[in-house]
Order: sequence, then C-alpha cells, then structure tokens
Amino acid sequence: MNTHYIKSVVPLKDHRLFMEMEGGSSVTVDLSVKLDTMKYAALADEALFKTAETDGDYVVWGGGRIQVTVKELMEVILLG
Repeated sequence: MNTHYIKSVVPLKDHRLFMEMEGGSSVTVDLSVKLDTMKYAALADEALFKTAETDGDYVVWGGGRIQVTVKELMEVILLG
C-alpha cells in the first residue's frame, strides 16, 4: 500500500501555498521567505508558482521542473 501525504495544493497570492493533507489537516506555507535561495528562486516567477500540483508525495511546479517533499515544506513552516 502506497501512503500519500498530500491530498491537494492550491497556490495563493504572495507565494503562499495551501496544502490539504490526507489525514484531514491543512496548512499554508509561506514560500516568499525562501525565494532568495537556489532551490526556490525560480518560484519568484508568479506564472510558474501558479502551476503547483501534487502527486501525493511531492509538490511539483512546471510539470516537474521543481519538486519539493512534504518534509522540506514542513521545514519552511517550522524554521522559515
């Protein structure tokens, strides 16, 4: 059985990402604080940011151009 963590994602304004988790909880991640890092810099492009989708394990942008794990996104929430 393959367990997925992310049920859905919705890109919001100001580089925030709403995530609904399979367990029923939801969280909004503010990625604007990471746009000056190499991993997240391309997401400064609003058009690219709006392409966010999930396969249940990763959030992906640009059809897979950028892939981020749940763990990485939780670190953004907890550590900024």
